[in-house]
Amino acid sequence: MNKKKYFHAINIIQENCNGCSNCVRICPSEAIRLRNSKIIIDETRCIDCGKCIQVCPSMALTPISDKLKEIENFDYNIAIISAPFAGQFPHEIGFQRAKNTLFELGFDEVADEAEVSEVIAKMIREYIQKNPKKRPVISSDCPVVVRLIQLRFPSLLPNILHLEAPMSVITKYYRDKIIREKKIDPSLVGIFLIVPCIAQVTAVHQPEGSYKRFQDGAISMNEIFNKIVALNIDIEPEENEIDFASRGHTWAISGLEAEDVNNGEIKTLAVSGINNVVEVLSRMENHQLENYDYIVLGSCTNGCVGGVLNPENPFIATSRIKRLMKNRNQVKIEALKTTNNLDEDYFLKLFRNGLFDVPNLEPRSIMELDKNIRRAITKMKKMQEITDLLPGLNCCACGSPTCQALAEDIVQGKATLDDCLIRIRQEKQKN
Repeated sequence: MNKKKYFHAINIIQENCNGCSNCVRICPSEAIRLRNSKIIIDETRCIDCGKCIQVCPSMALTPISDKLKEIENFDYNIAIISAPFAGQFPHEIGFQRAKNTLFELGFDEVADEAEVSEVIAKMIREYIQKNPKKRPVISSDCPVVVRLIQLRFPSLLPNILHLEAPMSVITKYYRDKIIREKKIDPSLVGIFLIVPCIAQVTAVHQPEGSYKRFQDGAISMNEIFNKIVALNIDIEPEENEIDFASRGHTWAISGLEAEDVNNGEIKTLAVSGINNVVEVLSRMENHQLENYDYIVLGSCTNGCVGGVLNPENPFIATSRIKRLMKNRNQVKIEALKTTNNLDEDYFLKLFRNGLFDVPNLEPRSIMELDKNIRRAITKMKKMQEITDLLPGLNCCACGSPTCQALAEDIVQGKATLDDCLIRIRQEKQKN
């Protein structure tokens, strides 16, 4: 059987690496090694959380995303903005103007992930009620969390919400709508997500379980931000112009989706930050959180506003989105109607007919020392012997994230005991 190849939205520029090992230390899946001043990423372990990119001081690790010019390959293009988009722009530009500028960048239509939040909340509540034995149900919104569960917590895979993510739900709606109304050849319609993180880039290019290939590309929020700012740099805000956002945009902030799903009968929990997520998943695996009905887990700080592709600080973006929500109360009802005119019955009908269902996810096998069980057991014993010889400091000086990881690398022929500089120094001191 051929080994599965994985796509990852991370580019390695080896000549930029200064050997600091920051990426090795921070990786939550122990996917990164530093050998002979070269960065090595284990594609089976990487979950595209982007933490390595955030801590790299020398830009040896950079994000990959589709470029705006790729819309030239299609006759009719739709931009679907993710919820954090609303918090990226300063007051001088504002959210509504930024959204309108997307037409100047070449898009024929602009859709918003926030448009479907209300109907998605209804689908989630209905799913929870129909699956009373599945507790807690885990949100499938964050592709990093989905891959983390596949990798480190496979026993929790049945708990993942088997429902398409909001970005895929709204993509299907707009693709069907444009093909039907415009009578356009489906191959000529391009749908591009404006995304806050590399995990969503990977989800578009290599859909797995909760993600089908509905989109044609995923463009970095950073790239779009820079182009929008360039087009609006000399434009003054209009007087009496009220900038506003919808409730769905608050789903970019940790806690707000859980709050909307909770109708008084459903007990919800929201967690953000990869280390917090790992801790909560560990407790779930030990059956300590079964009193919750629905748990929303996000790998980024404060939710999707903390994505590595966002140009703005997550807390500033959070403040802006909350301010835009308050402004909404000052907007005329007629204006609000134009921001959300989707047919809710359309979505609920598809949902109840199973068209948004997703297949069961398979675990990722990462601790397979050998396909032969006897040899694997022998290697496991050897691993323990090597671990006992190591100092147990988990200092990363060897290029592996922990002493146990180094022992595994040695058994697999990817490292040697001499890679442990602390052990060599201790041996010299003894002699």
